[in-house]
Amino acid sequence: MATTERWRVVLRELRDAIRSGEYQPGERLPTVDDLMERYSMTSRPAVQKVLAALASEGLVVTVHRRGSYVREYSPIDWHPGAFEHRTSRRDIEGAGQDAWAADVAAQGRVPRQEIVVETAPAPDSIAARLDLARGTEVAVRRRLRLVDDTPFQTADSYYPLWVAEGTPIMSPGDIAIPGGLMAAAGHPQVRFRDEIVVRMPDPDEQARLSLPPGTPVAEHTRTGFNSSKRPVRVIVTIAPGDRHRIIYEVSGQ
Repeated sequence: MATTERWRVVLRELRDAIRSGEYQPGERLPTVDDLMERYSMTSRPAVQKVLAALASEGLVVTVHRRGSYVREYSPIDWHPGAFEHRTSRRDIEGAGQDAWAADVAAQGRVPRQEIVVETAPAPDSIAARLDLARGTEVAVRRRLRLVDDTPFQTADSYYPLWVAEGTPIMSPGDIAIPGGLMAAAGHPQVRFRDEIVVRMPDPDEQARLSLPPGTPVAEHTRTGFNSSKRPVRVIVTIAPGDRHRIIYEVSGQ
């Protein structure tokens, strides 16, 4: 059998072995040399092509000088629609957990957030959503959200300065306030617009989230409006596809 055909056969067999559980998540696959011997292949590049194809399909990860391993998946359930309902928010003030962290903890996982607060010129897309002139300074809360010490999300919130200044929004660190931060700041949100785009990550996102090659992300952008219909917050969440099960509950009324 020609090498060009043989590598496809090997790819199919290894793919089936992974999906059937013959190779378990986290288990190391045979080395390139072992695969060459097992499948009577004489071309090392052909075997490497098989492993690269499995990686691009999200089935394996390759660690430099250690080999290829079956990719492990342990997603969390993420409920974007639940966090903005003040009566159902699960902030645990005494435990220092906001709604996201409390929801993760309820799933038996260990949440942690690294938070940076700053003022910076709004990116054009954010300025447009907040009805601000290009380059206007805004308050930004940048969050790296970790689950079991693994980066799971970035969530960057942008606020007009007239909303944020003199409020807990400008406080560094994790803030757990029953009813939510915006309500505590005197700017409760009464309506939201969500936009979701599924795409490949940019290099900065790959680095912040330690993403293996071939991992798509969901970019979830939520704009919140006050009772005067003014936009008061934009939050952009980057959620890797291998770490989330996104759940919405929609009322039929």
